Amino acid sequence: MDENLKRIEAVLFAVGKEISSERIASLCSLEVKQVEEAIPVLSSQYAQMNNSLQISKKENGWKLTVRDRYVPLVSSLVSSTELERPLMETLAVIAWRYPVVQSEVVKLRNAKAYDHMKQLEEMGFVAKEKHGRTFKVKLTKKFFEYFDLPSEDAKQAFLKHVSSETLKEAEDVDKEADEVERLNELQGKELEGKDEISKAMQSAKKSSPEN
Repeated sequence: MDENLKRIEAVLFAVGKEISSERIASLCSLEVKQVEEAIPVLSSQYAQMNNSLQISKKENGWKLTVRDRYVPLVSSLVSSTELERPLMETLAVIAWRYPVVQSEVVKLRNAKAYDHMKQLEEMGFVAKEKHGRTFKVKLTKKFFEYFDLPSEDAKQAFLKHVSSETLKEAEDVDKEADEVERLNELQGKELEGKDEISKAMQSAKKSSPEN
């Protein structure tokens, strides 16, 4: 069992992303059942060691990943190597407000966000789809695999890249959006009421003895 654990651990470390039990078994020359029995043991060992890593059960397999409390450290390393700070901040806003439309991101970040989102799309972290007059910005599988934000704590750690000013602006946008939605709803009810009154009047005219 010890040798199997070491081989599985080596595969998880080398792959660095979510991997299925079947794939682990194939790479380690083991039976799937052996992998399924060994990984919980390995995961328990990591938990007992209380180090910076953990083995997490994912939707389609397993992943050796960083514990939530160390996400800020990892995120800062990522921002200094692959993503420039402005891009990281825009991506953090998208992750925080997700799902979000492009116009809202621009409102929160400024016009440069158009270029940021184009670059993030080229890098594979976001994807855009037509949504009325604007675009809906979607986080991709690469984003979730790369940053691995499994919990609210990890999400909050990632959001430390967003300035307090931006967070305040976002709260104001939320309030504004809620108010607009409320007014639209009231307007819709008012129009619906007028339409019902108009139909009732037309019906009354048709049924009037004078007609």
